[in-house]
Amino acid sequence: MQSVPFSQWELRVGLVAALAEQGITVPTEVQQRCWPLVQAGRDLLVQSRTGTGKTLAFGLPILQGLPDGPGPVDALVVLPTRELAMQVATALGRLGVRPALLYGGGAYSEQFRDLRAGARIVVGTPGRLCDHLSRGTLDLSTCRTLVLDEADEILDLGFADEVDRLLEALPTGRQSLLFSATLPPDMQALAAKTLRDPETVAVSTGLSVAVEIRHVAYEVHREFRSDALSNVLHVENPELAIIFCHTRAETEELAERLRGDGFRAAALHGDMAQAERTRTLNAFRRRQLRLLVATDVAARGIDVRGVTHVFNLAVPQSAEVYIHRVGRTGRAGDSGTAVTFVAPRDALRFRRLLASAKVELQVRPLPQAEDVRRRLRESYHATVCRRLAEGVDPGLRLLAEELLAYLEPADALCALLGGDPAAQAVLGAGLEVPVPKKPRPAAPVARSAADRVASASPAQPGRRQVQVNVGRRDGLSLATLVRLLRKATGMPARAFGAITIFPHNSVVEVRAEEAERVAHLIEGHPFGSGVLKARCLPRPRPRPRGSWPGGLSARRASAGSAHRSPARRGGR
Repeated sequence: MQSVPFSQWELRVGLVAALAEQGITVPTEVQQRCWPLVQAGRDLLVQSRTGTGKTLAFGLPILQGLPDGPGPVDALVVLPTRELAMQVATALGRLGVRPALLYGGGAYSEQFRDLRAGARIVVGTPGRLCDHLSRGTLDLSTCRTLVLDEADEILDLGFADEVDRLLEALPTGRQSLLFSATLPPDMQALAAKTLRDPETVAVSTGLSVAVEIRHVAYEVHREFRSDALSNVLHVENPELAIIFCHTRAETEELAERLRGDGFRAAALHGDMAQAERTRTLNAFRRRQLRLLVATDVAARGIDVRGVTHVFNLAVPQSAEVYIHRVGRTGRAGDSGTAVTFVAPRDALRFRRLLASAKVELQVRPLPQAEDVRRRLRESYHATVCRRLAEGVDPGLRLLAEELLAYLEPADALCALLGGDPAAQAVLGAGLEVPVPKKPRPAAPVARSAADRVASASPAQPGRRQVQVNVGRRDGLSLATLVRLLRKATGMPARAFGAITIFPHNSVVEVRAEEAERVAHLIEGHPFGSGVLKARCLPRPRPRPRGSWPGGLSARRASAGSAHRSPARRGGR
């Protein structure tokens, strides 16, 4: 579809001028396709991803037909979060109209004032809108246009009952516009009871995302994700990034960790007071913060220009969640990068998740400490060269020449760099992060003789074996398993005896009297996208005198084919 400039639309002169002041002269696809349909009075079901210009798609037609001056409510715009509501109200304000903004956490006094002043457009969240209905401070009987924006998110947040109540308060002859990135079954049911003979506008169908976004994955064990993230942030050096976590505790812990690593980071989650949330978001918009560590609920509605990267600390729960997350970058034609840290157990699920979105995934090797230091050295070199290009203070040059008259240049520089925090940071930056081992080829792997013997080998006297449900196929190494056992049990490494790692499970020896407790502590400990399972192996039955493991007689074993146990870790 060929774009027709706004100057050629039948828009009010004031609207064209307001758009031009913002540098908006050509409509996006969703804006151009919705305009004639809304003008014709049709109900719309619009499927379009975040960042395609949906606000103007419904805002321009509403403002074009809006009566002059104050009066009863003419249009209602419902959004899932306070941040989205504030952004839409701000966008409409730039076009010359001040709507009444009604959201939870906002001051009632200001909301009452705007409603009494005769705001023609009401923008709000479902809960607060229903609250005003109950108080009798909001009258929707005259409303001609209903907009449900990010309608799938409205349902995901559990506002179905509130939407039903709003529908009851609206005139039956209204025009209704539904905008959604996805169309799950509950969304289709909402459309069926809200819209009358709707026209469907599918700008971004299916589970697609912006072509401007690069999708990158790093394979890393779950317990080393924070280390991996720190390395990647140093190497990628994003201008502005959102990092998604599953829980409030994760956001707080990770934000604190990143600040300790020298990044300007802050957490954003649903338990924060509204004033604190607003301060954090404003600091992020002003680039005072570079990294926003957020939960999905808290990040819904965040619309910040210039977000270059989105990081998923773990694989999202669904393709829909992935789409909403990565939609914060790659907006309005800008490029963006979506990075996901994938535990070995989540790899297949992640590939399936992306397959429906038809995105091309780049799996990159995880940056290690030397990669980080190399990147920071390059950055430091560039900073020094830039300062030289800007000119050198004559006084400082004289001082430098005096020092170099009796000092070796390298020694003088080392002494100066020792007092420069940026130079010191280069030396200590970066972490060595264990990399999951690649699984063997897909062909069936036969158990080796060593595996068979080890599986049958009894524990040492006074010890007992505990079996854990992870092995080489899960990318497990001896060091990784020991670290995992220590974290799960709180016991020191010396508490574990012989350890054998098989393709699908592992066996560790502990003191016999502690085996049941160790298995209980390991059971349910997080690993990848799942949890560990553990059990104590049965104590071996006493063998007949003169027999060897595997049913071999003592004579045969001593005849030259004695079985040897595989390489095992320090049994005592």
